[in-house]
Amino acid sequence: MTATSISPKSSPDRLSLSELEAYIRTIDTSEYTKTRNYIGGSTQLSEYISRGMISLPRIRELVLEKNSFSASFKFLNELAWREYWQLTWTAIGDDIFDYIRPIKDTVRPAMPEAVINAHTGIVALDAGIRQLQTTGFIDNHMRMWLAGLVCQVAKCDWKVGAAWMHSYLIDGDYASNHLSWQWVAGSYTGKPYLPQQDNINTYTESLQKDTYLDQGYGEIASMEIPEILLETVDVLPAHEATLPEDTVTLDGLNELKNADTILLYSPWTLDPLWRKQDKAIRVLLIDPDVFSNGRFSQQVIDSIVWFAGQVADLKIICEPVKNLEVLTAAIIRKSYPGITTWPGIVDEPEMLFPEVPVAFYPSFSSYWKQIKKYSMTDQQSLF
Repeated sequence: MTATSISPKSSPDRLSLSELEAYIRTIDTSEYTKTRNYIGGSTQLSEYISRGMISLPRIRELVLEKNSFSASFKFLNELAWREYWQLTWTAIGDDIFDYIRPIKDTVRPAMPEAVINAHTGIVALDAGIRQLQTTGFIDNHMRMWLAGLVCQVAKCDWKVGAAWMHSYLIDGDYASNHLSWQWVAGSYTGKPYLPQQDNINTYTESLQKDTYLDQGYGEIASMEIPEILLETVDVLPAHEATLPEDTVTLDGLNELKNADTILLYSPWTLDPLWRKQDKAIRVLLIDPDVFSNGRFSQQVIDSIVWFAGQVADLKIICEPVKNLEVLTAAIIRKSYPGITTWPGIVDEPEMLFPEVPVAFYPSFSSYWKQIKKYSMTDQQSLF
């Protein structure tokens, strides 16, 4: 095994847990409700949630310190969407990576070259693509427009588009990303989502006209693939990203082999407070079968390493998960639907609605009915 030790550090671009909690306390949920659909109107909490630094119930607790339930409804509803996607992944497993329901249109198993190169002809979308490729982050509305462009306008397979976008996202979460792409493609609920120029102009505060999206939704749904989107790429370009530089030391290897207890972290469960008082070896497993071969951008790898740096005395292990079989220590890990094959005793996740049964709910509204069924009927009980 190869191991690297890291120590807590700070970054001008990210917040420590204490700074993050202080920021959440300042969020004005009434203002968020007004601005959330506009570019730049998000809270940018998603990376902290995806990396597991903070739980959804903790965010709810903090935001309600200064905001009322009624003013926070939309904000908390978005947290519920996040939990809904995770619950869906838990319920159906790897089926989230395939079509949940068939769609009537024939799709191209490729990616529009114009999207990859940020040359779609839609100024706001091209800016969003460049932002994604440069920073690893874009607002949710931009994600939906781009997914709609790829799936509904360019008639390309959502699976290729989802993999492309996820490879850049520093807040990448397979459930939220891939199931949102399915939702846009129409293979989740059967209702496709279309991008439209007036809508884009409104929420990006741009003024572009006379584009192939400057039509009514009916015309966009029935039009031929625009010429600018005809050329496709069958194989997504590989990222030139490197995993953390590892050192192979006998002492490091023996430390793991001789340990009584190992607390096993994943790139999505980097909670700096988890079992903080436990006496154990703390290990972040980065599986090279997942995080190599150019699948992810350097921004994604750097994000994982930064959040790992917030966990005291954490060691990074770059090994296939199967290699953990040689260890005799008691392994404990947090639950996450993407690591169900990992060994160890599992600490269950903190959830907004733990009483809702794990099952596939075919729509958010059907999930919401379950929340009402298993909660009290007053509004406050829902959050």
